[in-house]
Amino acid sequence: MKTDSERAPILWMHEAITYLGLDRLGLIRPEKAMYRLVSNGALHPKRISGHFAFDKKELDLVATRGDERPRRGRPRKYHSA
Repeated sequence: MKTDSERAPILWMHEAITYLGLDRLGLIRPEKAMYRLVSNGALHPKRISGHFAFDKKELDLVATRGDERPRRGRPRKYHSA
């Protein structure tokens, strides 16, 4: 069995919500914001016994840079009328 120092630091859904501070924003359902981060590709959860778990490194990245992902291709041009 691995010791605590050998295990990867993971946080469960309710711990990740508190870690990112979504519970302090006054949102009615902060778990919906977590699902949005997952669907946009900012977070990649692991499913353990049917529950979401997140790596602490990924949560740190989302906390520092937000949910922005690098864009691919040419920048979008807006047509001037």
